Amino acid sequence: MKKIIVLAVALAMIFSLSSLAGFAEVIFHQCDGIIAEGEYVTALEIGPDNVKSWTGGTLAASATVYVDVPVDRLLDSTFYVGIVTPKATFTDGDTYQLAFNPGNIPDDQPSLFISFRLSADKVTVLQHNWATDILDDNDPNGADITELIQDAHYETEGDNLVFECRIQKDFFLINEAETFEFGKTIKMGLFATINGQGYTTLPKAPDGDWSVKALGINENEVLITRDVEKGEESVETGVEILDFIDADGQGMSFDTFFVNRVQLDNIVMNNMDGSASAKLEDIDRTIDGHDDDYQNFTFRGWVGFLDPMIAVGYQIDENDPVMVDNSFKPTEGPVKAAGGENAQRIEIEVDVTGLQDGIEHEIRAVAKIQGEDGEPYFSYINQDEVNANMQFYYIAPGDPPPPTDTPVPTDTPAPTETPEPADETDAPVDEPADEPTDAPAETDKPDKKGCGSIAAGSVAVLFALAGTVMLIKRKEN
Repeated sequence: MKKIIVLAVALAMIFSLSSLAGFAEVIFHQCDGIIAEGEYVTALEIGPDNVKSWTGGTLAASATVYVDVPVDRLLDSTFYVGIVTPKATFTDGDTYQLAFNPGNIPDDQPSLFISFRLSADKVTVLQHNWATDILDDNDPNGADITELIQDAHYETEGDNLVFECRIQKDFFLINEAETFEFGKTIKMGLFATINGQGYTTLPKAPDGDWSVKALGINENEVLITRDVEKGEESVETGVEILDFIDADGQGMSFDTFFVNRVQLDNIVMNNMDGSASAKLEDIDRTIDGHDDDYQNFTFRGWVGFLDPMIAVGYQIDENDPVMVDNSFKPTEGPVKAAGGENAQRIEIEVDVTGLQDGIEHEIRAVAKIQGEDGEPYFSYINQDEVNANMQFYYIAPGDPPPPTDTPVPTDTPAPTETPEPADETDAPVDEPADEPTDAPAETDKPDKKGCGSIAAGSVAVLFALAGTVMLIKRKEN
């Protein structure tokens, strides 16, 4: 009876499924020449009421320069810029400039400038004063880096001209300052040359001195990123998790792995994006929590199944999987082409602050999928072991629990003589002794697919039951 109850409970857990999770709106930079509401964290207005001129000009119209570093989407190697200027007051050659101090420029040295020079049909991008990791050229008049920046788009939108681009972090690395990291703010200033006259929104207009101190760059910190938005977590109890192929996986890519929201490539792979699964293989897929203070890890890539996904999350060891809200990201056309119409770009953050037991844990990404019958099912995101497998091992900080003592076997007492029974019917019946079985050999790590075998145990139980039945029949005869 006990066995029947346990089996019933297990089946009930396997087939109990939670309700569907909702989606949170995500704003993402498309770099398409259209500035969507909420797309940028900061808008810098330049207009008649907030500028100073170093040439004596009077500004007649306003323009807006947008900036953002989307750390909340983990892409902290990119700086986004958007410029919106009215067509009615546009003059061919108008130039908008951003001046920066990434943190290592002395006060008496010039700022790092980037210029966007607009003409009727194109935008030229120049870097000034410092050689950068984009281009080894410190021309104060500007070195052309137009072909070296990422995703530049120049469009007409209504009554405005709109330019958008994303500038890789290499532009901000000067004097071999490889340790520079974007924060929530950056020291910067806004300049423009419009209709031949120069303007700035900084408190100090240049007077022949373009140094960091003279311009007041260090006193002008601009917000460039939103706070990180941590998704709500929900536990899915008692579910079966399939392998990718068994769940009709159509395609996936494990692009980047983040450690404490910093790209793993920055730590072990020389800042190169892509092939995160293979890079984890290079370190035996293992991260030791005793080496550093780890709060979270993040899988980033895309995945598609034959059926649409409801949510994605993670599983630690063989525990119930945890679904994480806000893990779906806007998905590009090429991803849909490679992974099917239901493919989604994903970023799954795994919170490991609760793991303090000193034990090695297996952590895997999991997808929750909507079945045709309306019932959801689950799959590991693991197309193959090396190139597309969102799975790793984490050795938690702390001391592992002490091993349990193995009991010392006691000597078997010598058998005593069995007294003659008074009556043959009262004689005790010898019970068969259980034969000890060999303990299974331990493996170094759990099965990566999470599939254990119960065949051997089942056979042993069947043989035991069969022996018991035969013994009973012998007694009856």
